[in-house]
Amino acid sequence: AGLARAVAPVARRAVRQRRFAAALHRAHPVPAGWTGWLTDDTVVCRCEEVTAGRLRADVAAYGLDDIRALKLVTRIGMGLCQGRICGRAAACLLAAASGRDQPPEGFANRQIVLPVPLGAVAEEGTSQ
Repeated sequence: AGLARAVAPVARRAVRQRRFAAALHRAHPVPAGWTGWLTDDTVVCRCEEVTAGRLRADVAAYGLDDIRALKLVTRIGMGLCQGRICGRAAACLLAAASGRDQPPEGFANRQIVLPVPLGAVAEEGTSQ
């Protein structure tokens, strides 16, 4: 019960924030065809300084067709923001370059991690 009590407020806040992000995407959608507007010099991932040209070249050179492979080769989404800023764009560019659909929402989804008091963990362990 103590562990659930510690996690509940964070989980509720995450649900609210994800709902807000989804509403924002519905209210202000990115126009279709935007991936064609980018030049090779356009920076997609600011943290790792990955450009659209580098992304497209690596997709073609290595036959990349999934987000994990793209991250490993280009390091896109592995910087300080962990793909929260560039993830959606990277997934869309990968889909356009590889011809394989990518779920843009899943790029930066992470498990919620927060410090939990040892007393709450101990309490949880004794309740079984």
